[in-house]
Amino acid sequence: MPELFNDISNLLDFFLNIIELIALIVSIITFFVIMMNKYLKALKEILSPLGMGLWSRLRVMFICRKSPVKKRAFLEFAILKTGGFPVINSEWKDIINSFKVFYSDSNQDDLHYSIPNCTPLIYKEFSEASARYFNFITRKNVKSVFGIQQSGFHWVINIRIEEAYAMPTCLLTGLLSQYEESWEEFIKRYVSTAYKTEDSSNKTNNILANELYFTFAWLLWGPSYELEYRKYWAGLCQLSYGDESNSIPAIADVETNVADGLRNKFLENEERRYGALISADILLYEKKSFFEGLRSNINPVNKYFYDKIENGDLSFGVKITSFTPCVNYKSKKYYSTAYVWLLFELEGEDYAFKPETSVAFFEHANLADNTTYEFLISTLIDKSLKHFEGIYKDPENVGRRYRLVCAMNDKIFAECVDKYTEVIGSGSELGNMLKDRIILEPKHSPTEVFAAYDEYFSPGKFMEFIEVSLDDPDSITDLGRFYTSIYIDAFKDENERETFDNFLHYLKQTGDGYKYHIVLAKDESGEIIGGCVFDYFKKSNTGMIEFIAIGKDMQSCGMGTKLYTHVLSILSRDAHRMNKKTLEYVCCELDSPEISQDSTRKYIYFWNKNNFKYIDFKYLQPSLSAGKKPVEGLWLTISPMLTTEKEVSSDLILSIIADYMRYAMSIDDPEANEEYRAMKKELSEKKNVELKDLRKMIANDL
Repeated sequence: MPELFNDISNLLDFFLNIIELIALIVSIITFFVIMMNKYLKALKEILSPLGMGLWSRLRVMFICRKSPVKKRAFLEFAILKTGGFPVINSEWKDIINSFKVFYSDSNQDDLHYSIPNCTPLIYKEFSEASARYFNFITRKNVKSVFGIQQSGFHWVINIRIEEAYAMPTCLLTGLLSQYEESWEEFIKRYVSTAYKTEDSSNKTNNILANELYFTFAWLLWGPSYELEYRKYWAGLCQLSYGDESNSIPAIADVETNVADGLRNKFLENEERRYGALISADILLYEKKSFFEGLRSNINPVNKYFYDKIENGDLSFGVKITSFTPCVNYKSKKYYSTAYVWLLFELEGEDYAFKPETSVAFFEHANLADNTTYEFLISTLIDKSLKHFEGIYKDPENVGRRYRLVCAMNDKIFAECVDKYTEVIGSGSELGNMLKDRIILEPKHSPTEVFAAYDEYFSPGKFMEFIEVSLDDPDSITDLGRFYTSIYIDAFKDENERETFDNFLHYLKQTGDGYKYHIVLAKDESGEIIGGCVFDYFKKSNTGMIEFIAIGKDMQSCGMGTKLYTHVLSILSRDAHRMNKKTLEYVCCELDSPEISQDSTRKYIYFWNKNNFKYIDFKYLQPSLSAGKKPVEGLWLTISPMLTTEKEVSSDLILSIIADYMRYAMSIDDPEANEEYRAMKKELSEKKNVELKDLRKMIANDL
């Protein structure tokens, strides 16, 4: 009997061991299944930096296990609750409990989270937490887990900002922000710029020290500029609390009546130049896809500002989905801007705008009411007049001339012009001083000016531009270096490649109807890193970029954008000098994806970002010289500089092509050219030709 009990005991031990082994295996498998769960990974990657522990993550995973929307909602709720700042474990318990109440009390198809104003969204910590969220959720292997199908990904929680002052303005980057609030770097830049301006040998062309101080002080915290919103407005504005330093850029929804409704609120208050105090519902979007989706709606005049926001510090885009105007005493007494300002430049021989020769006049205007606002504008203009009076009382400054550049908005600009015109026409001593010394007609667009400030004060890589001239042997040598080190490699097809002698030949050409340019870019060591060949055609008021080529080692570093911006400034100068007009179009030849050697198609994204559109017809490039063949497979693209038009006149395209052949290819009679006749035949069959989005061209594999 004892032996039987012993055998039974051994058998039970065996089965218990088996059960323990199975339990252990199940536990291990369960552990790995849990650890490999995409949602647990999301909680760890997104919220662990905010102090969320394992047990809290497991609890949330259980609470949200059945609903993809609930999973996303908790992540967003936690980011909003913490503001992106780490919190202790006991606070996570409160956050989880608060979320359960929030979710159960909400319409789950229309979740809303209220904040008093925009300031919680401004902080770097909130932006970084949001970036982790977008980066995780938009991964291909994750999107299906969270039920995401759309490409333009946005939060499931709508954020309601109870008090948001909306203005059609864009904040310009302050110098302190650009130097990451390093006063040492800021002071170094001020001192070095002041040193350059105090060249006693040429006082007439150099800004004075006090004028430079005005400009640096104006740029220090970052002024704002009012965008054109009366027409072609794509909804860009600021939602602020107090002034621009407490604001977020936002896009009013143009697919509903939100943008039009907000514009109407601005127009109601146009005389007083107020924005609108509103309660706004917003959605946060993944930034890259958000701005790509906006490009077709953007007024080219305002493109600079969209690019600035897209490349700014916030990790998300903001869309205003609805708003309710506030009707109270505060809404009638609320003008939210740090500065009202005027900008002048010292007139010189060089056409390009130079930040170091500009002088800004400004007045602080935070929360000013209408009476104070008008007073500050008057004070601002009087301040500028007083300054110039002091300038011209000094005999050494008699030869100096200043040009009005722009102002915070057109109301201030118009009042400035009216006041100066009145003073100059009065015959007074001051009027006689200013006559022929103050020019009230700008020659640069505001975006050219702001881009010049960005480039001048950028802490990034140095870039020097050289225009090649036959009168400058050094520049010809530089052209030779560019040709052998960059150009030949960029144009492997000999039929697309110009000879070096052709470049020199075109530099010799002159005429009233066009201007030919070769611009090279150098780095701080003097090495050639890129170049651009381009033309200006007077008849069509159009620039033609034949190519931009950047050395392989410097691609994707922003060098192409800097070079393109410089090219635009030269073309704008040509339009002003030769046509007395603002540049209307810029064209560019591109390799189609079928013949391009760039499999990444990065060049398509570059030109798309700069508002270039495919012109929907078969473009043929004639042979560039004897012995070469015509080239098929190229795209002719165009960027309208002043409108958002979806098509252009066929006659305009023919005019551009004819000038391009005549001036840049030495084809004296385009009508006798076979390729031109083929293009003319196709274009003559329609009055207008459609412009197509370059990204969609790639997507459709056309």
